[in-house]
Amino acid sequence: MLTARRSLVTAGALLSLIISAPAALADRGPGTECPPLVFDCDIHSGGNKPPKPEKPGGGGGGGGAGAGGSAKCMARDGSGGTFEVPCYDDHSGWFDASSSCYWQLLIPQPPAEDPVWSGRTPGDGAVYNGQCPGQPLAGGFRWFQNPPAGFGGGPNLEALAQEAVTKMRLLGADIGIAPKQGGTGTVGVPVWVWNGPSPQTTGPTSASATALGVTVTATATVQDVVWNFGNGTTVSCPFPGTPYSPAFGLTPPSKAGGQCGIAGYSRVGEYTVAATTTWAVHWVGGGQQGDLTTTRSSQAAVRIGELQVVGQ
Repeated sequence: MLTARRSLVTAGALLSLIISAPAALADRGPGTECPPLVFDCDIHSGGNKPPKPEKPGGGGGGGGAGAGGSAKCMARDGSGGTFEVPCYDDHSGWFDASSSCYWQLLIPQPPAEDPVWSGRTPGDGAVYNGQCPGQPLAGGFRWFQNPPAGFGGGPNLEALAQEAVTKMRLLGADIGIAPKQGGTGTVGVPVWVWNGPSPQTTGPTSASATALGVTVTATATVQDVVWNFGNGTTVSCPFPGTPYSPAFGLTPPSKAGGQCGIAGYSRVGEYTVAATTTWAVHWVGGGQQGDLTTTRSSQAAVRIGELQVVGQ
């Protein structure tokens, strides 16, 4: 009867990511009508910088990304369903999603005459012990030419998810604002802001990355946008906001109406309006799944003056 002791396998696969910074997107400049007492306004898409290259386990482009502890391994049960299991177990080894089993290298290896080799010579591949949660009749001793998928940790799936995020070239808000950047608004007149739609500014958008035969697909959606109006006022608005229309007149934007902005500035001056977009990313691949967040920033400038009455 063959007996074997288990040992912890510490060798892991090394994943190297080569990430290039995305090119900046071209601005667009369609016009729009102005609110009363605001003499020029349009949609502004400037100030939206492409993200910095991301590093595995971290974020880039004006914000951080993290997925620590969020990876999940999913095993199959006999009825075709799935349930979560640890990706590594001290007693069972590394989880392989393709077989839905844990595999651990047998040390010492079985003798050459053991039937598990099926006529092969020890050293030609290796024998592993499998334990399959939810499948009591599966597993056991098995010969593999190469280590089972996931053995030793396989590729870094969270790093692959980060690479997929980089491929998306996510951006901060493509800021639309009334009054326009470079134009002049009026003290006490509402200021409207919104986000120009595109896969990179409003989502959702997806991308994939592959290493060592494992593909991870990530999908990003906007979770939140926080606007800082440069006067001490910060608001989180319904996304993506509503472009200003002359029909709104001097009515302040309302969150209940899916609008975003402030009732107006109380002082003359130049202000920087900054938008911070938080993207929620869900990734799936290699029998695992997880979640991370990353932020992107953009900004626009607005000048506020006083209403001048002719004759004064």
